[in-house]
Amino acid sequence: MRLSLRGIRHFDLLIIVPVVLLAIIGLASIYSVGLSNIDTKMVFFYKQVLFFGISIFIMLFLSSIDYRFLKSYYKIFLILSLIFLSLVFVFGRSIRGANAWIPVFGFQFQPVEFAKIALVVFLATYLSKRAKEFIHGWKPIFVSALAMLFMIGLVLLQPDMGSAIILFSIWFFMILFTNVDKKKIIIMVFVILGLLVFAWFGFFENYQKERIITFLMPSKDPLGVGYNLTQAITAVGSGQFFGRGFGLGSQSQLNFLPAQWTDFIYAVISEEFGFFGSSIVIALILIFLLRIVHLIKNSNDNFAIFLCLGFLIMFFTQALMNIGMNVGMAPVIGVPLPFVSYGGSSLIMSFIAIGILESIVIHKVEY
Repeated sequence: MRLSLRGIRHFDLLIIVPVVLLAIIGLASIYSVGLSNIDTKMVFFYKQVLFFGISIFIMLFLSSIDYRFLKSYYKIFLILSLIFLSLVFVFGRSIRGANAWIPVFGFQFQPVEFAKIALVVFLATYLSKRAKEFIHGWKPIFVSALAMLFMIGLVLLQPDMGSAIILFSIWFFMILFTNVDKKKIIIMVFVILGLLVFAWFGFFENYQKERIITFLMPSKDPLGVGYNLTQAITAVGSGQFFGRGFGLGSQSQLNFLPAQWTDFIYAVISEEFGFFGSSIVIALILIFLLRIVHLIKNSNDNFAIFLCLGFLIMFFTQALMNIGMNVGMAPVIGVPLPFVSYGGSSLIMSFIAIGILESIVIHKVEY
């Protein structure tokens, strides 16, 4: 703890302050939604406060440790993530149609959140060692893709298409950051398009197809498959510029808006605090993401660069997908808003990433 507190003076405030503010906004929104929900009686709020406290402690601990230690355990993290993803089929609990959570001491652990961190660490280690090999051969692409495909296969079986897209995005854009030949990129794009066509006809569930079709045509079934999207857009629009006020959003307080704590918490913020409040959320996310870009530009260690890049892609993709599905610009595929949405696994793993990023800042100063 002394090491953690001593390292705080080297913290990059433009990384830590925005995410802490986002978490506080999330807590306020979860509290607001809980005001009208007799069944939960603020249980989600109290749990999220606990998760937030644990997250801060873990973040401080990790920031005090040299991030380079991850290089020695990248294979272990990868194996553990695959084991955890497999365990959901044995001990998993189904929530909203996805068998993606494992009960642990009264809480629900979502292994895919750990898998995202594990994939970033694995790719950062592998790519930093073999970045030059991407110019000439296909082997490093196949090896890195194999790890990603194992994860995605297990995630799609849950099924969790949103997390699968995030895992794929992490791999694809980290690969692009290497010296990979442009011809290989074109070939990969065509292979990906072929796999998407195959997945549409042979792998996607009917409800997943319906969500995508509904995204393209929201008015097709507004009271059925399109209900969530319609209510989210209504909530966002009804907030206008300054919002209806804290705890006064009709869509969220009267439970017209589904999954107010998780998938559609951005719609709750937009309804209660309007365009002004939702813009603050986006501004905080952008400040945080731009600071990671700054860290990438000022790092000389390839491993640190790839770690930062992986987390940048992970947070950007997740935020884009969540906000997009809240405003009708992306299909509803169940992706939480980083640091804001309710969920212990998501919050703790997100702050683990912050701990690693701050470790890069701190130990770059020390070395």
